[in-house]
Amino acid sequence: LAQATAAQVRNSTKPVLQRKSTLSMAVARRIALFMALVVAPAAGRILRTALEVDSSLGQPPPAPEGDGVERAKDGAFAAKGEACQACRFAATGSCAMYKSCVCYATNAHFNVGGVPDPTDTNHWAWACGNEGGSKYELCFAVSNELYEDTFGDKIDPNNPKCLQ
Repeated sequence: LAQATAAQVRNSTKPVLQRKSTLSMAVARRIALFMALVVAPAAGRILRTALEVDSSLGQPPPAPEGDGVERAKDGAFAAKGEACQACRFAATGSCAMYKSCVCYATNAHFNVGGVPDPTDTNHWAWACGNEGGSKYELCFAVSNELYEDTFGDKIDPNNPKCLQ
C-alpha cells in the first residue's frame, strides 16, 4: 500500500511541474517581448540623443600640416626628411595623434654580410616614439619653449589646434 501511494504521488506531481514550467516559459516570453518592444527602442533613443549632444560639443579634426609625401617604389620613404614630413602630416590631422605623437624616423636598411651591396640603401619609416631602439632618430628639434608643439611649431595658447 505504501508503494502504491508513493507511485501515485510521483505521478500526481508531474502535471504540477509541467504547469509550473509552462507558466515560467510564458512569463519569460512576455518579458522578452516587453524588452524588445519597449526597452530596446528607448535605449536606442537615449543613445542617439547622447551621440547628438556629444557631436555638437566636439571639434572637427585639424587640417594636416604640410604636404603628404609619396612613398618610393619599395614602399618606404627615400629620405629621413620625407619620413618625418609624413609623420607630421599624419599626426597633425588628428587631435589624438597631435597630442601624443613625437615623430621619430629610422632607416630600415641593414648591411648583411656575404650579400652584394644594394643600390638602394634608403628605406626610411616613421613612428610615434623611439621604442624601437637607438636607430630611431628624433625628427623635429624642439627648443623647449613654452608655446611650442612636438613638431617645433609655435602655438597660440588662446587658439589651440585641439581642445583639452
